[in-house]
Amino acid sequence: MADIFIERTHTLGLDQALDQVEALAYLLVDELDARCAWDGNRLDFTRPGASGCVEVTETLLILEVSLGFLLRPFKDRIEQSITEKLDSLVPCHPSA
Repeated sequence: MADIFIERTHTLGLDQALDQVEALAYLLVDELDARCAWDGNRLDFTRPGASGCVEVTETLLILEVSLGFLLRPFKDRIEQSITEKLDSLVPCHPSA
């Protein structure tokens, strides 16, 4: 089970949302030394102490992160940082 689960709707469409998640992948690699790999419309990532994925659809983005034992105490800060990055790349669209 994921320690961090974020689900949000968006209006970017599939192609633009995938482009934005690709930008997120570059941030993960550059800032966190993560390894990223695409599997269809899902970006899988791993780094020491954490792993997860981002699923992208036409209108939905789902991010899951599993934290290792040493990072769990920092879950709230990590989730806040992830949310801020997502807000800048894939603006949240309120459900109607």
